[in-house]
Amino acid sequence: MAIGAGYGSSRRILVVDDDEALCALLADALGGEENLEVICAHTDRIAYGLIPTLPTFRALVVDVDLGAGTTGFDVARFARRVIPDLLVIYVSGATSNASLEAFGVPDAQFLQKPFTPHELLGRLG
Repeated sequence: MAIGAGYGSSRRILVVDDDEALCALLADALGGEENLEVICAHTDRIAYGLIPTLPTFRALVVDVDLGAGTTGFDVARFARRVIPDLLVIYVSGATSNASLEAFGVPDAQFLQKPFTPHELLGRLG
């Protein structure tokens, strides 16, 4: 689903990754060049709190391995219950296709780490 289509007209992206530097890089790059609002959550707990309060997210970019707590797969399933047509893009440096198929939400995308903001933008449409 492209940024211009689907749920509302939001240009808000939720990035859930325990790597604060990556989140800051994406917020700067996508916010500056593409005028997208990137909201960062560095833990699953923060993400679980944000998702129901801001149901106008266009996309969820979520690391599969969030360190302590639940996985990115869990966060994405929760987000899809709140926003059924949400674009989900999993990012990881170590996840296998078998894991994505077994635990990922339907119609999700995957982007291998490391990636550039331009590569992510291509996935966002």
